[in-house]
Amino acid sequence: MAEIFIRKMMENDLERVVMIEKESFSDPWSYDSFWSDLANEISMPIVALQDDIVIGYSILYIVADELQIGNFAVATQFRRQGVGNKLMDEIIKIAVQRGCNSIYLEVRESNKPAQALYLSFGFKDVGWRKGYYRSPRENAILMAKEL
Repeated sequence: MAEIFIRKMMENDLERVVMIEKESFSDPWSYDSFWSDLANEISMPIVALQDDIVIGYSILYIVADELQIGNFAVATQFRRQGVGNKLMDEIIKIAVQRGCNSIYLEVRESNKPAQALYLSFGFKDVGWRKGYYRSPRENAILMAKEL
């Protein structure tokens, strides 16, 4: 398998990011949502690349000493190949470099593969948000990792 690289998301990545988003989520973010995060000063969008092709991404928000993972996905054909681990390693590195004390995220109750990934990186269930997700309506588990 070719090496996976992580870098800041750029405008020319958005078409592929949106394609991965649509295959990954029942209520996907729009192109405009991703585009606005490119210019948002508290946002840090990153992509995972293999052979110069976007195969995963994450949208991070850094406020004070907290990092919030707003979005995280890996293209279907690249799942279970270490891409999510590589992205999470980079997210933790960014959080430490930026002086964050904790990382937070929400995940669908039914998304057991994502929960397993987060748990493997030391995230813990710290709460839930009733009816957080739409299409279909579902609760979110709030997870956190202290740094």
